[in-house]
Amino acid sequence: MLKTIFEHFGFIGSLVLSLLLFVLFILWLSGIAGITQPLDGGKPRYKQWMVWLSVVFPPFPIIWVIHNLSTHYRLTKER
Repeated sequence: MLKTIFEHFGFIGSLVLSLLLFVLFILWLSGIAGITQPLDGGKPRYKQWMVWLSVVFPPFPIIWVIHNLSTHYRLTKER
């Protein structure tokens, strides 16, 4: 598999693709961890559905993390 990626994208392309996939995986894990937090995570009423949605639709926790980061940035900017 790595040989095929290397042959199609070259060294720089395969390096960029690997780093991108790694970052997306880390964001996915941090999103699921953030959603399942008892206090700061998703609303308790929807938390179980949000976890299921995170597993079934992997971009959801990444979008959730980015939304949370922008919300916190706006809140700290106001102070």
